[in-house]
Amino acid sequence: MSLAPEEPGDGSGLAGAAATLARAAEHIAAAEHLLLTCHRHADGDAVGSLSALAALLHGQGKRFTLYNPDPIPRLLKWLPYGRSFRRELAPDASYDLTVVVDCGDRKLLAADLHAPAPALTGPLVVLDHHPVGVPFGDVYVCDPGAASVGVLVARVARLLGWRIERQAALGLYVSLSSDTGSFRYAGTNVEALRLAADLAETGVDPWEVAERLYERSSMGRYRLLREALGTIERRLDGKVAFMVITYEMVKRASASWDDSIDLVSFVRALDGVECGVLLTPAKSGGTRVSMRSKGHMIDAGAVCAALGGGGHQGAAGCVLDGDITAAKERVEHALAAALGGAGPAGGEPA
Repeated sequence: MSLAPEEPGDGSGLAGAAATLARAAEHIAAAEHLLLTCHRHADGDAVGSLSALAALLHGQGKRFTLYNPDPIPRLLKWLPYGRSFRRELAPDASYDLTVVVDCGDRKLLAADLHAPAPALTGPLVVLDHHPVGVPFGDVYVCDPGAASVGVLVARVARLLGWRIERQAALGLYVSLSSDTGSFRYAGTNVEALRLAADLAETGVDPWEVAERLYERSSMGRYRLLREALGTIERRLDGKVAFMVITYEMVKRASASWDDSIDLVSFVRALDGVECGVLLTPAKSGGTRVSMRSKGHMIDAGAVCAALGGGGHQGAAGCVLDGDITAAKERVEHALAAALGGAGPAGGEPA
């Protein structure tokens, strides 16, 4: 099977987008052995989408490998195939097709997929919904109007006439819940709510999913939150607030890095704060930036894309060279520019 690369503009307009999605579905249906992957540091949308896609492919008797070099977050491992991810590919691995979900830039993939050999991956089909991205792959499907990538997986299933059973439905529901903030964020739309209702009819219990995702925090997470709250600093006339988590804080809290997931939302929730930022040391060196915006004045995805990362208007991230202090200064300048200011203003404790 071979695919000719598409020009980035081929999917523009409703008709073009529908044709591109149909082409992606056609090649997923034709492949017998697929590699399924996503951006590094997989989140609920990525893992949920891949779990659902894996369940759908299993139902069609196809072979697949789930791949991500980073550990899957503890609170997502309960999903079907959540414990089936490989962190390395076999030296002699070869696939008919690779499906990449929830990734707006090839550089956010595992390093061995930055310039992959076609003999390893086969053609690349990309399913994404980030409004700011760098198109890549042989078939690039991107719809920023989709509330999550799970929506695109559901569209593919419907195009192919594949029945969405409960295992696939669980992954799709987690994808939806994660990227809509349990249907609270601005990306929540009619299609997302209708799909959620359809998934519930397969037997998905919304409370069971919510409990597994949000109601099973460890004591380490609460100890880490206590430490992290003490680092909050408001900047740029109070419109931006920073939180810092270090290795020492994680150790003192007897926590894990999994326990730091989404603590940045506590920063965004401060009254008067437009954008919350969490700074942590990156495993590969430098500083990892997690950004959450209320979306009224700051597009977090655009800011992080300019810093070498990406994401959505309300949630985005990047990794910067240098220590936390240097990264904080750089992020503050970028946010000041987004707010229309000339540079950082005075700060104050939260």
